Amino acid sequence: MAGAADLRDLLTRAALPEGVVWAVSEPTEDLSELYPVEREAMSRAVPARRAEFAGGRLAARAALRQLGLPDQAIPKAEDRAPVWPDGVVASITHAGGICLAMAARAQDWRALGIDLELDAPMEPRLIPAIASVPELSRLSPLPFERAGVRIFSAKEAAYKAQYPLTRSLFGFEAMESLLPDPRLRMVAEMGLGRGTLFPMLQIAELGLILSVCAVSHG
Repeated sequence: MAGAADLRDLLTRAALPEGVVWAVSEPTEDLSELYPVEREAMSRAVPARRAEFAGGRLAARAALRQLGLPDQAIPKAEDRAPVWPDGVVASITHAGGICLAMAARAQDWRALGIDLELDAPMEPRLIPAIASVPELSRLSPLPFERAGVRIFSAKEAAYKAQYPLTRSLFGFEAMESLLPDPRLRMVAEMGLGRGTLFPMLQIAELGLILSVCAVSHG
């Protein structure tokens, strides 16, 4: 199974959107580097969730340092979303013992959402809630069990990108995957509105699927 070092190597080689920085960490049970407000947010979480949260916050601070920002708390809002510093768009994801954060300046990108998944077959019973047959078929010759994971990851990244802008909650059916064309499209009149296109960079290597949705100001 791929680890943090493998993802770092993959990201070093990847053609990420200009101005987007990243940092990788591992889950950690050592909460000493968290700020009090962050430790309080995890006070009732199970140990595995606390470890992911801590690793994600450490990765996020490392990414923000690359933008010239000082270390600071990244609290959790009432809706559980991270509260980022002013002037920053950013996102955190966890999978398979890896924590990844990406960030960019808000003047460069309107929104940013990322998702990391293990490239393993999806349970068939879950697929209909994630993607339609036409969406899955576009990724032929991938079997539906693997195409479903790629679409799930892409929709997660796009949803995470739009949420800070709209605070809109919706299901997978509100978006249509156009993969392998690197875009998703809103098909419901919610969020940023029907017809909105989300650019999608998706990398599937080393047993991982990484989806990056960087929304421009244009």
